[in-house]
Amino acid sequence: MINYKVNYEILQVFLKNQGIKIENSALYKNESQKSAVMCYAKNEFNEYLLLKRIKEPFSGFLVPPGGKTENNESVEEAMKREYMEETGLELDNIKLSCITTENGPENYNWILFIFTADIKKSELPACNEGELVWIEESSLKNQNLSEIDKMIYDFVFSENRYFVDISYDSDKNPKINRSEIV
Repeated sequence: MINYKVNYEILQVFLKNQGIKIENSALYKNESQKSAVMCYAKNEFNEYLLLKRIKEPFSGFLVPPGGKTENNESVEEAMKREYMEETGLELDNIKLSCITTENGPENYNWILFIFTADIKKSELPACNEGELVWIEESSLKNQNLSEIDKMIYDFVFSENRYFVDISYDSDKNPKINRSEIV
């Protein structure tokens, strides 16, 4: 069985290698949190690859491909593995753009590492998480993104890297509690 419990030692090594100082106390919200990754990857035609998700969280919304980090797996390894598993594509020029800590109902408790990257456009495979689709960069923000993805959009695509603290109420409505450049 795969262990998805957050490994704070591995996370701190990753943050240190990125030149980021965030204390575990700022990341940690509850014992239900899991570490996860996702990536907004753009092809040579200025299209982003997104997933029409069929599972919670965010079922019915377009989300970037990604998933949970496995025990003793680095954040970088998880990003490459998850992207390959869901899309069959390799990422180039991977860049960390945002880190979130999230606290809420079941399936809404994450320490999430959001990346941007480049990919080559190709035929898309079937994916057990939903349908993969190419979305024009110019219309990305106007797509059926989740409420929280719309709220953090400008953080993700900023020239700066951000740390964002998010909470969800019992109806899964997100709220940004604070954000800072890291």
